[in-house]
Amino acid sequence: MAALKHKVALLAPTIGNTIRKDPFSFYGVPRSFTIEHVPMFDALSSKLIPGRFAFAIAMRSYKKSLKKYLRDSSFDLLYARSPAILPALLASGIPVILELHTLPRRGRKRFVKQCNQCAKVVCLTSPMRHELVQWGADPKRVIVEGDAVDIKRFTKLPAIKTAKHEWNLPTDRVIIGYVGSLVTFDSLKKGVDVILDAVLMLRKQKIPVFAWFVGGPSNWKEKYRKLALTKGLSSHDMRFDEAVFASSVPEVLQACDICVYPAPASKHVFFRRDTSPLKLFEYLAVGKPSIVADIPPVRDVVDATSVKFFHPGSATSLAGAIREVLNKKTEAAKRAKNGKVIAEHHTWEKRMERILGVVKTNKRKKL
Repeated sequence: MAALKHKVALLAPTIGNTIRKDPFSFYGVPRSFTIEHVPMFDALSSKLIPGRFAFAIAMRSYKKSLKKYLRDSSFDLLYARSPAILPALLASGIPVILELHTLPRRGRKRFVKQCNQCAKVVCLTSPMRHELVQWGADPKRVIVEGDAVDIKRFTKLPAIKTAKHEWNLPTDRVIIGYVGSLVTFDSLKKGVDVILDAVLMLRKQKIPVFAWFVGGPSNWKEKYRKLALTKGLSSHDMRFDEAVFASSVPEVLQACDICVYPAPASKHVFFRRDTSPLKLFEYLAVGKPSIVADIPPVRDVVDATSVKFFHPGSATSLAGAIREVLNKKTEAAKRAKNGKVIAEHHTWEKRMERILGVVKTNKRKKL
């Protein structure tokens, strides 16, 4: 938003935080916007309030403080990602854009009414929009915009050999890369075990591959490492590294020969409706062959001309896709080139241009 020359203020509640570093430095972002703290009662940090009540009490306090804060503000537009604070934002009379990363499980009727009071509602995926409209949301207000990528980070990358050397990777095998969280919601598996099984199949077929996993959390990294060992894999076949800062992700991906986005064979709404994986956009941006689990949400972004699909949860299908990429290098390179073009269309700036472009205002927006 700030890169588009808008005057932006990020409103944040005063709650406990273990990160003591300056937020601009921690996230590696320019000081192109302000951060304004809204005072509230931090029930989450109180030892006297049971955990199951703490969030509700904290949010009630925050919404009350937001209402008071916004009464004295001069914003032209409010942008939010949390439905929980919608009542406070809508009460201000200032136009609201709500970005949804999932749909609430309760209070559907009230939520739809609030959505229809927003200037726009941004859904990450088409399946999410379809369901929200079925609930009764005004289809004219609901648009689809997935996640995106900072394409500038993927310029001037080192040579592949240099990148492999920097990350101490083998040069005599094909590097199969997975960069991102190993689980979601702290427990929902994202298909790392599918990659391990595919690597085991390829090893038995004498195809020299090496699986490289970069991400956390640490406890799951260790669980998967032990799982790999029980399957018969060794450090010669795979490696698990800790998560890296966003600034290092392009160099990590550059060291890979093939990037894999897996998913389990699951009916969970995260995989069937909600996910718009950041890693997929990063895979496309680096210009490497990408092998992607064929789940409905990713079809908003890619098709068979830009990635190689495989059946979710099927190690056999994934192993076959890897073999095809290795055997048909020209086709794989063509898909990777098409994928890079897609990534250039899905930058954060272009994404926000499209979102803000649908909101009519003659004022310079303060967001």
